[in-house]
Amino acid sequence: MVKRQLLLSLGCLFLLFGWLSAFLLRTLAEIHDYYYLIPTLLLCCGMGIVLKLTGGRMTAVILAMTALTAVAGSNQLAPENKISWLNFQQRFLQQVKVGHQVELQVAPEDRVGPFAEPVQLETFADISLSLFARLPGAPRMLQFVPDGSLLVSLPQLGAIYRLRDRDGDGFAEQPELFHYDLDRPHGLVWSEERLYVAEPSRLLELQDLDRDGQIDQVREVLTDLPDDGGHWTRSLTSGKDGSLYLSIGSRCNACEEPDQRRATVLKVHPETGAMEIFARGLRNTVGLAFSPDGEQLWGSDIGRDQLGDHLPPDEINRLAAGGDYGWPFCYGQQLVDREIGEPDHCPATVSSAIDLPAHSAPLGIAFGADLSAPEKYRNSLYVAFHGSRNRSVPTGFKLVRIPFRNGQLVGTGKEFLAGWLEGGHAWGRPVAPVVGPDGNLYLSDDLAKAIYRISWNQQE
Repeated sequence: MVKRQLLLSLGCLFLLFGWLSAFLLRTLAEIHDYYYLIPTLLLCCGMGIVLKLTGGRMTAVILAMTALTAVAGSNQLAPENKISWLNFQQRFLQQVKVGHQVELQVAPEDRVGPFAEPVQLETFADISLSLFARLPGAPRMLQFVPDGSLLVSLPQLGAIYRLRDRDGDGFAEQPELFHYDLDRPHGLVWSEERLYVAEPSRLLELQDLDRDGQIDQVREVLTDLPDDGGHWTRSLTSGKDGSLYLSIGSRCNACEEPDQRRATVLKVHPETGAMEIFARGLRNTVGLAFSPDGEQLWGSDIGRDQLGDHLPPDEINRLAAGGDYGWPFCYGQQLVDREIGEPDHCPATVSSAIDLPAHSAPLGIAFGADLSAPEKYRNSLYVAFHGSRNRSVPTGFKLVRIPFRNGQLVGTGKEFLAGWLEGGHAWGRPVAPVVGPDGNLYLSDDLAKAIYRISWNQQE
């Protein structure tokens, strides 16, 4: 009898830990499939023991009781991914990717290229979607200015274009050339009637002194930035302290950089050009955004290649002054790079805030606080997944939102808008979201050469 009770207790423990490990694994952004063998083996062993000792009916009861106990334990250990009956259906639908189609509204004159035929994208929100503008080149970063117009950087054309919707119909009129003869302009920031533009080797200040819509004064804030190959995009944001924050990606896939400004975010004084390294160990941080209160800088970082389909995770990082985020030796949760890593180095680095699926290529990010949308959409960080280029099965090519509460990102992200990848081939690649003064969300696409406008059908 004692032996039977011990075996039954062992079987119940196997079931309990099987359920618990399964629930906790779902909180991780990117893990190898082999990890799921752990809960599978535990549950199979537990069911085998309990079934042999108690029969089918009692086994079903014990399965339910251990599952409920594991739910309670998982909620205590990972409250940011709390399981509840109220959101079970939503989570289930999210996991199996059951959304609904929304048709892209396109102006008659823009029905060319990928938009010649009707286009539908998949979403999990009650939104309307329109093609705000088509551009003559590949658009990258976006910046609204006080008059309501949208500035767009087109690195391939060495130009910045202005988009206006004067008649308020949701479609921009003919794109206007704002400034040209630039070297691959990327990051844009508008501050105090000045436009700051990040080129690979320079940070520029542009002014329209006579207010005629054309730039007539260009000043170099920084020169001689490292431009010797590798990641050339330079992203930019501004803080409420008046400083500019400029990201400079790595020259290589995984190496020790001779130039200490590589793989960093710099803090720059816009008037004097004085600069310092704000954060380091960031292979290629393309997205930069301050939290809605202006206190905390966040960045999206693209991990290295050549470690397979599932490693390393791409990252969302909470950037702090003086922080080392690990590259090239570590990634994610202070994990050691198996090719170049130094175990002694990793404990002193800063863990990622959120791990994203490897090779998703998160680019632009934007907080939704000023959206005209229901609360859960306002309390979110939007991340554009540009999509993989060297993965056996393509991933990314979507817009994701990550809930943001009490100054923290919660969970690993929820698919918000997808459909640019069809049959393993992409016809569009999201780059950067930005919230407009009209409360809508705008998104650039450098493959389809387009800007999309996303609006919510219900505000609350």
